[in-house]
Amino acid sequence: MSREKADNENLNKVKLFQDTVPRSRVQLDVVKKVRAAVKNMPADLPAKIIAYQDVINENGEYFLLYQGSSSLKPLVEYLNQNSISSEKLLQEMIEILKLLRDLDLIKRLFPKGINAANFYIDQQENIYLMPEQIHSSQKNYNNFDFEAPAAEYFKPPEIIAGQTWDQKAYIFNLAAVFYYFLTSKTIFGDDDQAKVLNKIQTENILEPKLLVPEISEQLNSLLMEMLDRDENERSNLDSVLQQLESAASAASFRLLPFLKRENLIENKVLKKKRQKENIKLFFRQSWKPLLFFVILFASIFWGLSSGPAPVITAEDSPAEVVNYFYEALAAKNIGLAKEAAAIDLGQMERLISESHVIEKMQTAYRNPEFGEEVNQVYSLENLRIEEVSHSTNSRSFKAFYEFNFRDREKLYSAALEDQLFVEKIDDIWRITAIKGDFKAMIDGKYPWREK
Repeated sequence: MSREKADNENLNKVKLFQDTVPRSRVQLDVVKKVRAAVKNMPADLPAKIIAYQDVINENGEYFLLYQGSSSLKPLVEYLNQNSISSEKLLQEMIEILKLLRDLDLIKRLFPKGINAANFYIDQQENIYLMPEQIHSSQKNYNNFDFEAPAAEYFKPPEIIAGQTWDQKAYIFNLAAVFYYFLTSKTIFGDDDQAKVLNKIQTENILEPKLLVPEISEQLNSLLMEMLDRDENERSNLDSVLQQLESAASAASFRLLPFLKRENLIENKVLKKKRQKENIKLFFRQSWKPLLFFVILFASIFWGLSSGPAPVITAEDSPAEVVNYFYEALAAKNIGLAKEAAAIDLGQMERLISESHVIEKMQTAYRNPEFGEEVNQVYSLENLRIEEVSHSTNSRSFKAFYEFNFRDREKLYSAALEDQLFVEKIDDIWRITAIKGDFKAMIDGKYPWREK
C-alpha cells in the first residue's frame, strides 16, 4: 500500500521498529512476517481489536498502518502513571469479554491466551486489543517504560495441564488480566515463572478485595468465581456478563496509579499470603531431598557416636511403654516409637518421619511477626489407655484417642481404637503386636482416605 493510499484511507501509522532497529536482513524477515499476519486477519474485525492493514516504507523506515485511534499506548504503562475509574475499567472488561462469543476469532488472534501486554488505551480511555502476532513481532524492537507481566501469570490451570483453549479458559485468562489491572498485582507474585504455573494449579488466589478494599463484595465474588481452578465451577459467559454489568455500576471509585499503590498494598495480609504460598510450594517440591539429607546427617551422626541414649529401660512398666509409644507418635519421634515397639511400623514410619521434617521446616521458615503457628501434619489427642489382661511376662492394653490429619486446606478427624500386646524382651517391656486402627494405618489404610 502506498503512502498516498494510506492518507486517502485515513489510516494511522506507527513505527514498526521504534527503539531498536535490527540489521536490514532481519528487518526484511520481520516485515515479511508482519505482512503475512496482517493478510491472514479477517477483513472486518470488532472495534475493540486493532485492525492492521499493511506495512509501508517511508524514507527507509517501516511503519504499521492501522485503523482506529492515533494515540494508542500500552495499558500497563498508562495504569502505572494514571488513575482510572473502576467503572470505566469494568465496562471495558465487559466489552472485551463479549468478544469471546466469537471463540473461533479469539483463538485465531490469541491462540495462547490474551495477556496484559495485548491491551492498549487511547486518550479517551478506550481500551483495545493488539493481535498477538503483531505484538510478538514488535516487542523485541520497542522499549517500554513499564513492562507487562509474562503470559505465564495469566494462564488457566487446565491449559497448564495440557488442555485446549475454550470459552471457560479465556474467562479465567481475562479475569487474571483484569485482576492485575484492578489491583496492580498478578494472581501469584513469584518471580519464578515455573513456580507461578505450579501455584496456579494448586494454590488459592488472594481475594482482590484484600488488596483494594473499595472493590465490592459482588465484584470480589465474581472475580474469584471466574478464577476458580475447576473450570466447571466457573459461570458461563452470559452469566459472567450479566453479573459484571451489575457489579460495574454498583460502586464506582478511582483506582490509583500503580506507582502510588506500591507502598499501600504491600501490607501484612499480602506479605503473609505470599509467604505462605512460597512455604507451601517449597515443602511440596523439596520434602524428598530435605528428608534425604535429614536422614543422611542423622545416620552419620549416630554412626560416629554410640547413638542416642535409650529412653526405655528395665525400670519402665508396660503401661509406661505404651504411653511412650503414643507420646512418640504425637511428637513425631520415630526413634522413640521404634524403642517402644518391636514391630515393623510400615507406612506409619514414613508418615512420622516426613511429618517431623515438614513441621521442623515450617518452624524454621515461619515469620514470628505475624504470630504464625506451625500447621501440624497430624496430631494425636485425648489419649486414654486401659489394661485388658495381665500375666507375668505379657500384658495387653486398649488405647482410645482422636487422630487428626491435615491435607492441604482440609482437616480430617477420627476416633481410633487399638489393642496392644506387650512382652518382655531382654528384660525390657516392648510392644510386640498391634491390632485395630493403627495396624490399618501401618498397612497404608488411612481413615482420611476412606470414602
